[in-house]
Amino acid sequence: MDGTQGRIPELGWLVSYRGPERRRGTPDRWWRHALEEIDLGVCLVTGTGQLLYANSSARGQLDERSPLQLVDGALVAPQRLDQQRLEQALADVQRGLRHLICLGRGGARLSLSVLPLQDSAMRHGQALLVLGKRSLCGELPMLAFAREHQLTAAERQVLQSLCDGLQPQEIAQRNGVAISTVRTQIASVRAKTATESIRELVSLVAQLPPMQGVLRGIELR
Repeated sequence: MDGTQGRIPELGWLVSYRGPERRRGTPDRWWRHALEEIDLGVCLVTGTGQLLYANSSARGQLDERSPLQLVDGALVAPQRLDQQRLEQALADVQRGLRHLICLGRGGARLSLSVLPLQDSAMRHGQALLVLGKRSLCGELPMLAFAREHQLTAAERQVLQSLCDGLQPQEIAQRNGVAISTVRTQIASVRAKTATESIRELVSLVAQLPPMQGVLRGIELR
């Protein structure tokens, strides 16, 4: 990536902020650090798709296998119809419209929201792209959730499998244990998390906030 990825230019909507964070450093630096802590891909682009900024989560998703890629400093979709969707969404940013578009097919499919960023101190036509989550729950939120509710390693593994869409019988087969063992583990997880059903349990995990580096350097057992 070029040297523009580390800057968020002309953030006029932050200039008027006078809180302690604003006084300790420039607003673009503070917000850049904040965005790096979120396990959710965030990009700032121009109306033509030129990349101005991408956090580390976004950079990890913009590879050669992704339906959205970085080519010569711009975000492009290799598939023609996907590129047309992206261009139309970026064009609508000029009118203050926002879009949710889906790119790619099958397991490589990527959804993203295209949001207009317009302010009297900013150039018109810039857009904020928020990339869809890569999984129902990331590794760090799952680890933190398991530690918060004192789940065992086996219970955490079962919970992760449930969030991946597996049925108890499939989990038992994958782990080489009896179905009764898996059901006992699920019952234990539900008791510890005060949930009344698998559906409620999975929904609870799905609502966990994305975490990128919050637990970095902390050993979780």
